[in-house]
Amino acid sequence: MTTQTELHNTLVGPLVRAIVRPPLEHGGTMLDVLVILESVIVGVMLAGVRPGGDEITIDALATNAKRRLAALRLGDTPPAGTS
Repeated sequence: MTTQTELHNTLVGPLVRAIVRPPLEHGGTMLDVLVILESVIVGVMLAGVRPGGDEITIDALATNAKRRLAALRLGDTPPAGTS
């Protein structure tokens, strides 16, 4: 039986490529890519989040994405300064 982690690791690469490559290969920008990502998030939320749960779910999603991105970009480097 496949674990959720194994399923995630199998799906994420092809999904990212499917969202990023086509717009860029057809003259689009990262803004176009982000609009597609936004549409995917909205579609997933409509499919799986009950009415009334949107704000807390989006907040949790953004918080977790920021943490993961910082860990990937900074590794063990402590953050310094402010943004």
